[in-house]
Amino acid sequence: MPRADARQQLAEILAAQCRFDERLRCLDGREPFDEPFGVETNGPVEPWELADATDEMLDHSSRYSPTPVRTVRKVLESCPTAAQDVSFVDFGCGKGRALLIASEYPYRAVIGVEISAQLAAVARENIARFRSPAQQCRRLEVHHQDAARYEIPADAGVCYFYEPFSPTVAGRIVDNIEESIRRHPRPVVLCFVGRGLPARDDGDGGTSRTGAAVRGRPMWSAGPMVESPDDPYYDAWLFVSDPEGRLG
Repeated sequence: MPRADARQQLAEILAAQCRFDERLRCLDGREPFDEPFGVETNGPVEPWELADATDEMLDHSSRYSPTPVRTVRKVLESCPTAAQDVSFVDFGCGKGRALLIASEYPYRAVIGVEISAQLAAVARENIARFRSPAQQCRRLEVHHQDAARYEIPADAGVCYFYEPFSPTVAGRIVDNIEESIRRHPRPVVLCFVGRGLPARDDGDGGTSRTGAAVRGRPMWSAGPMVESPDDPYYDAWLFVSDPEGRLG
């Protein structure tokens, strides 16, 4: 690609990110979260801004940006599972906003997995500071490790992804989830939120970029598409495993 074209492409990406971040600030202004609860989940973080960034993280990790509050709640309320029967796992949890919102539901446990020690530390601090009269789950934990190497809990029933990393990594995680279901048969819901930045169409028939990791896998059936109450960018796709935990 000629240098001038590369510069133009970069300028367009940066402009799209600025518009995206401004839109998120407006959404957060309508549904404040950080200030009422004394936490800090706002503010995007690029992978290269992290002190502990590695080449692998730069290749496969996406920027941190929180999901709007109303979207997270609608996605969780759309999951066809009883929260009290399962644990919630956020892969690539960042600063932990989805974890804090998930703790408002009676999950057995709310778990975050984050490859960046810096972001994992912020998430743990937010958990320690979070106080909400709506909180029902008190067992919150953050694991600092590569999500593709995380051992899936036997009761994990809601697995949340907000475009945290490449489809390659997502595919490895789905492999691990399927293996967990083989060992401990149960229904599992995969929640894929977001459409990627800046491209929206990745040619996978309407699912998210990360959601492409389940395409063609016989164990999963497409559940409802959850329309975001905030912006179509945050629409979510749910995939549900066989109710009996069988694989194809």
